Formats: sequence, C-alpha cells, structure tokens
Amino acid sequence: MAKAAPFGQVERALAWRYLRARRQHGGVSLISIISFFGIMLAVTALIVIMSVMAGFRSTLLNALLGGQGHVFVSVGGLPEADVDVLTNEIIELEGVEHAFPIIEQQVLATSEYGRTGAIVRGVRTEDIGNLPYLEGGQSTADAAGFGEGRNGGDVVLIGAFLAQDLGLRIGDKITLIAPEGVAGPFGVTPRSKAYTIGDTFTTGSVELDKLYVLMPMQQSQLFFNKRNEYQAIDARLYNPMRTEPIMAEIRSLTGGLRVEDWKLRRAAYFNALNVERGMMRVIMLILITITALNIITGVVMLVKNKTRDIAILRTIGTPRGAIMRIFIMIGAILGLTGALIGLVLGVLIVLNIGVVEGFLSSILGRDIFDAEVYGLDGLPAELDWAEAVFTTLWAMSMSILVAIWPAWSAARLDPVDALRFE
Repeated sequence: MAKAAPFGQVERALAWRYLRARRQHGGVSLISIISFFGIMLAVTALIVIMSVMAGFRSTLLNALLGGQGHVFVSVGGLPEADVDVLTNEIIELEGVEHAFPIIEQQVLATSEYGRTGAIVRGVRTEDIGNLPYLEGGQSTADAAGFGEGRNGGDVVLIGAFLAQDLGLRIGDKITLIAPEGVAGPFGVTPRSKAYTIGDTFTTGSVELDKLYVLMPMQQSQLFFNKRNEYQAIDARLYNPMRTEPIMAEIRSLTGGLRVEDWKLRRAAYFNALNVERGMMRVIMLILITITALNIITGVVMLVKNKTRDIAILRTIGTPRGAIMRIFIMIGAILGLTGALIGLVLGVLIVLNIGVVEGFLSSILGRDIFDAEVYGLDGLPAELDWAEAVFTTLWAMSMSILVAIWPAWSAARLDPVDALRFE
C-alpha cells in the first residue's frame, strides 16, 4: 500500500468500499445521503431558475428592442441627401440588418376622451416594412393609406395601448400638439393638427405601445419644421447585444456625429435585468455551497466510524497522503455524482418546460402561468450551456474543497491512540 500510486486502484477501491458499506458497518451516514440529494436538487434548481430568468430576460429584451432601434446616429442639421448616403454606408456594415432615417419628437396627443404624452416617429414610406412590430409590414401600411396624399397625407399608425387610453379606433381622429409653437403677431401659437388613425400596432412592450405614433416622413418634416433634414439614423443589428463594434465602425464613418446605443438609452432597464440575474446567481451559488458543507459532517462521521480501519492502514505503512486522498475521493464522489445528476435533471426540465408546466397545472387543477395575465404563451426558458456547466463545476469544486478538512483530520490520526481502546 505504501508504494501505491496516488489516486490509484487501491485508493479508489477503498473509497468505493467505504461508500458501499452499510450504516451498521460504519458506512456512509444519512447526512451524507442528504448532502448528495441536496447538491443534486440545488444544481437542478439553479439551472432551471437561471434558464427561466434567461427566458424572461430574452422575452423582455425582444419586446423592448422590437419597438426601437439598436444604434442611433444623430444627424440633425445635415442635408437630407448626405444622410441618405450615410444610411446606405451603414447598411453595408457587417452585422447591420437594416438602417433608416427617422424624426422623433414628443407631442401631446388628445381625443374626445382624454389626452396623454406621446412620441411621434417619422419614417419614410419605403422603410415602413423594416419595422418588425408592424404586422403585415408594407402591405398593412399601404392598406391603411399611410404616406398617401400631399406631403405624406394625414394618416398615422398608433400603438394599441395609446389608442386604448384615448378611446380611439381605426378611422377616428387624433390631435397632435407639438411643444414648439409657431411665432405670430400675437405670440407663439402651439402647432397642432388632427390626423386619421389608419391602423394600430403592438411592439410587445406596453410602455412603447402607450407612446408611439408612426407618421410619414414628409408630414413629420412639415409638422416639426424640419424640411429637407432628418433627426437621426435608426440602425437595427442582427445581434443587439454586440453594439460596441458597430458603433466604432459608424464613428469612423461619421467623424464627429453622436452615436449611442439602446443600452445607453435604456441603461436603468438593462442594468436592472443584469443586477437581478447576477444577484440570483450569487444566491443560488451560496445555496449550493451551504449544501456542499453538509459533506463535511458526513465525512467526519465516516472518519469516526472508520477510526479502527484507518489505524490499521497506518500501522501497515499506508502514508498519510493516501488516507487523505481516500476520504477526499469519498466527498468528491458524493458531490460529483449529485452535481452530474442535477445537471441532467435540470437540462431535461428546461428542454421540456412546457410538459412540466402542463403536468403541474393538471395536478393543481389550474393554469399556473395564465397567458392572459402574463401576456406570454407559456413559461419562457432558454438553456444556457455555459451557465449549466459552470453551475455543475462549482458544485463539484465545493464538494472537493469541503472534503479536504475531514480528510486531513483522518490523515493526522495517530494509530496508537486509535487502537488504544480497541
């Protein structure tokens, strides 16, 4: 035994023998079994929770980003022709799905039933099909008469919740009042005009659906006194999370123009999601660590039960390092097995989240995730393999670390003292 290789067959055999021994023979205690199931359930729970949170995060971001651009280039004051050229150059950049000029201004929207603040977004008629939230795209806009008539006509498209707040339906009139008035002999007169609602839309974000009014570009230029110019370029990316490289390339094209992304405009919203996700991860990792600490108790009791065996092994020449490795392997096996089974269970639950949701609903006799209440078709869950693997490795690492102290205590055991009362 003294010449056995570290973590070799002999050490593995002893560790496995101690794990399989019955409790009456000094085998693994009930606490160790509880630790095994605790680690397994903790890993499963963390994978499921983080996947569901990732699903909600993705759903919220998709709703938010579906209604607004990803990168914005301020072009106020530049000639319309120069902005058109710059827009085409941005579209040619790798990673840019499409880009188009816009005018975006705040207004007061009024009707017979109420009034509220709104945001008018002026878009070119040919760009209306690039808005992902407009169901039917260009055909819907054409059917509504969007952009038809002198200076773009007087037909606008508004968010569904804005229409609901103002008590408006398709074909009704909405009056928009601009904050900048028209100077006259009797002072400044607010600029206002009544428009016909051609259709409504939903972006997926209630906040945006309460604000947005889509107006033909020519009409918005006239209404906001911005003839032959735009306010900004709205760029949509294939990957909205990777805005920094695209912004750097756009800055190289534009020189001194201001370039910002949705993360800056929605910093509070984006940071809140990240903080919530980070804190939940920390809490669950702490839970896994606490569960793994139970292995200490289990291994300590095993060491106590196997005191005579340890003394005999030390007497026949087994080195302290071998004794220590045997009990480290016992703790590691408990943790590694629990973590791997937890990984499998967590992945299976996430991949079959719909089945699990239906099963729980049938047991409880009610829908645990009502689509009418939450506005979603089902419980969203996105499996992040990096997150799942990290969770499993963390559980494994904690299981090995917490087994070191009782294993070291077993290695320091004096065989004379251990056998004195045997």
